[in-house]
Amino acid sequence: MKPVDIDKFVAYLDYLGLVKIRQESSHFAYDYPKGKKQLDRPIIIRLHKDKQIPLLHMHTCLSTLGKSHKDFEAWLRLPKKKK
Repeated sequence: MKPVDIDKFVAYLDYLGLVKIRQESSHFAYDYPKGKKQLDRPIIIRLHKDKQIPLLHMHTCLSTLGKSHKDFEAWLRLPKKKK
């Protein structure tokens, strides 16, 4: 698997129901909304500088979510709703 665009990975987080819980500089932290199961640690994405998420960082994020690369790739193949 190759690195993917940040906007695609953030869309996957949205699809899973995660929300942005805070921002520190260019780092955005994502977790499930309050009242739902919380992650052991939030997913941190650096949005302003990077255009793609490094493969190792994506692997760590997916592991935190309890998801695999295959889960993410299957989501990429789903038909997307047009806005």
